[in-house]
Amino acid sequence: MKAEQGPFLLLNTKKIVSRLHEWFPDAARELVVVTTRADIPAADISAYARRFLHLEVVPSLWELSDDELLALARRFGVRRILSLGEREVLRAARMRAELGLPGQSLASATAYRDKHVMKSTLAAAGIDVAPMRKFRTTDDLAEFAWKFGFPVVVKELDSGASNGTVVLMDEEDLRALPERATAAPRLAEAWVEGDFYHVNGLMKDGEVVLAVPSRNLYSDWFSVAYDAPTMTGMMPDDHPLSERLRSTARQVVAALPAVPDLCAFHLELFHTADDRVVVCEIACRAGAALVSDVHEAVLGVNFHGASLLGQAGRGDQVEIRPTGERLGFVWFPPARGVLRALPDTCPLPGTVSYRPCGDVGRRYGSTPGLGRPIAEMVFRLTEPDTGAELRRIEEWWDDNVVWEHRTNAVPDRWKTPRRKPADA
Repeated sequence: MKAEQGPFLLLNTKKIVSRLHEWFPDAARELVVVTTRADIPAADISAYARRFLHLEVVPSLWELSDDELLALARRFGVRRILSLGEREVLRAARMRAELGLPGQSLASATAYRDKHVMKSTLAAAGIDVAPMRKFRTTDDLAEFAWKFGFPVVVKELDSGASNGTVVLMDEEDLRALPERATAAPRLAEAWVEGDFYHVNGLMKDGEVVLAVPSRNLYSDWFSVAYDAPTMTGMMPDDHPLSERLRSTARQVVAALPAVPDLCAFHLELFHTADDRVVVCEIACRAGAALVSDVHEAVLGVNFHGASLLGQAGRGDQVEIRPTGERLGFVWFPPARGVLRALPDTCPLPGTVSYRPCGDVGRRYGSTPGLGRPIAEMVFRLTEPDTGAELRRIEEWWDDNVVWEHRTNAVPDRWKTPRRKPADA
């Protein structure tokens, strides 16, 4: 198949600018890049600009209006719109519709971004999701809570990484929730009790072509609410749950409006005590933190690069070269308190890399969403019980990091393998 010629307009927030020439060797003639600072050193912006047909570096992509981006696309006669971030999915789809360009449709983008549309579609296809209701007033929310009981998980319809998610444990929490009747509707979900999993991979034209299940100790909500570590590890192929998770991924992708060509996906699920696999949500993008890094090390393919080539109509250029290894990673977030001791190294077997980056003696406070870690780690997995390996890493961390005047921590009742609320 002859590679489609650009130019392409890329809306970017990821640290992949330095790698774009790996995937687009002719970037100087075919890539119009609008990006946040990402991985471009301040002193090198002018040098980077010569590598592309056009480069604009902005503090935020939302500094530019849709009309300004459309004008830029028309100015260079772009033939495709490319994006990688969660917030850009709908924007890119709207631009494609306005310009009559190929790529992910607005209906598909909406199904992958609007949690109510997503889960309604999945439920109609017979896929297990938590009971839910879209609401505007606390009266509507109270009615839902009385029907399904507490805890209740409240989410923004289009949020990511648990930003804006609130878990109401009882009626007191419900009464304390601010009334936002004039704001956009939110989503109420029944509590899901179970172990948390990811499936990361690639899909093409509505079918899964690669799916890698991973075990997580905590959903993102725990990292936001209690500064729990973001930790995940790939599961063995022969684990009894692995094929069920891959099968669920195939069902989910088949049920939603297809994303054309090759695209990364990130699926979140729960496995309950009564042996149900319940879908939390799915995104048509690569997972955050070090998800792309560890999967590239194991599979020889970068999920960001694969998604960009797929959006450019060049998905056939992507090669998967698995090594057979299993890797995982941890982001250790700052707690709310004064950091008094931070391990310099990690002696645990299987450690591939460990990088401390926190400031001992600094007082850390609350940060919106998932902030930067004070240490990060990549590790190799060899045992059949991935959860047990993750718990050993968490125990080592808890024994060696020291906080003074810490004001929050994961309660002991949440440190069991069960009983976790649905993630955002």
